[in-house]
Amino acid sequence: MRGEGNVAKTNLSRIAELLMNMDMIEIKKGGKYRVISNSGKDEPMETMGEFVGYTLLGEEGAVCFRIEAENGKNVLRLIPVSGLIAIEFGDEELLTAGKKTDDSDKTTYFN
Repeated sequence: MRGEGNVAKTNLSRIAELLMNMDMIEIKKGGKYRVISNSGKDEPMETMGEFVGYTLLGEEGAVCFRIEAENGKNVLRLIPVSGLIAIEFGDEELLTAGKKTDDSDKTTYFN
């Protein structure tokens, strides 16, 4: 279908414009995302799921996603921040335009 490519291109252009004008990008709880992360194997691991929030995994920060396991049950997958390769989304509704603050107590940084 010819028009779909133009719609997708327009949507991606709008998302790119939003990203360039934001001070900080925050992903929304409850949003569906595709996450690519290190798996400990030769190939990266792909996770499709609902963003639940942030947590600690040992002493390291992690993102938490609700996914459907092979047995059909919902499980939580914790992905260490250091293992993240990409978080993909195609809907600008999943973005929150965060504002930079000078209050370092409210911002969490990962290295």
